[in-house]
Amino acid sequence: MYFSSKIYFKGFNMQIIQEQFFVNYTIQDGIIKSSASGNFQGNNYDSSVRITCSNRYEVLNEKTDNIDETEQRVVFKIPCPDNKIAGEVAKAIRTVLREKKQSLSFVGGFPNDNLVVNVSTPYDTFLLNPTPILVTEFEADKNDLKGKNEVKKDK
Repeated sequence: MYFSSKIYFKGFNMQIIQEQFFVNYTIQDGIIKSSASGNFQGNNYDSSVRITCSNRYEVLNEKTDNIDETEQRVVFKIPCPDNKIAGEVAKAIRTVLREKKQSLSFVGGFPNDNLVVNVSTPYDTFLLNPTPILVTEFEADKNDLKGKNEVKKDK
């Protein structure tokens, strides 16, 4: 399985220029890394938390008549306002995934060409309520969520 922001439709190569929907992701584990802001090869990078996850598949190699293993790796990037917050978010996520052995759910876009998913769920949600996260745009759903798992959405 390969994710890409490019869509191939009847021989046409299209590039996504605006996202109007997002994907709900649930992860069970991964490599959790806080990334400090900085500059690398002329590019500025903001603070973030990156969670590298992978799924393994078995695929029949018809040429060798063997069942080969393949891996699909994706990096989830959670933007943070500063380095200190990135460290706190990484610790909160580590607590949920490793110590509590719970899954973590959040919203993001499709993986880009580098297989990085930009997480849309605000960073402070991971700090305030490090349990599965629900995000909704519909008022009726927001009313149903009150007191259960409210999410502040940055505009």
